[in-house]
This record gives sequence, C-alpha cells and structure tokens, in this order.
Amino acid sequence: MADECRWRLDGSPAHAGPPRRGQSYEGTDRKVRGLLLAALRDAEGPVLLQRLVEAAPDTALRDPGQRDRALDGLVADGLVEPLDGGLFRLPAAVASA
Repeated sequence: MADECRWRLDGSPAHAGPPRRGQSYEGTDRKVRGLLLAALRDAEGPVLLQRLVEAAPDTALRDPGQRDRALDGLVADGLVEPLDGGLFRLPAAVASA
C-alpha cells in the first residue's frame, strides 16, 4: 500500500492547508470523566455520589446532564463500579494497579 500512496510518492510534503484546530479540553465530557476518576482515585474507599458532584461541579459542566452522562459512561466502560447506598468506587483491578 505504501508504494501506491500519493502523499509518499509526492515526497511526503508538509501540510499546506490551514492549521488544524484542536478541540478544547475545557467543558468536554472527557474532562468531566477525568474529574470523576480523579475523585475516585484520591479516595481511600468508595465515595458517595455527592462527592462526585462536588468533584465535577455545575460550573465545570457544559450542560446539566453532562455529569450523569459521564458517570454512566464510566460505569458502562467498566471504569467505575456502582455500589449500594449511592456509593461508587474504582473496580478492584484498577484500584490495586
């Protein structure tokens, strides 16, 4: 495939178009997920949902449902484990690493 690549055949020229604009990290779901994971990493054990709300306050959110979406995504991805009583923790394999 490399032998047929037009870019390589042209001598691998530098990009001549406008600079690529990167996505801002501020306000992204990725940032909110990071805030939630940091709170769980820093905790000695399971944390109440309220602690996660404090870790990703409304002022850090782009929209009202962002924190819930981020937490639901972390649970679905297996990175956060929900427990009874509104508690959350990192899975045992992640927490001990």
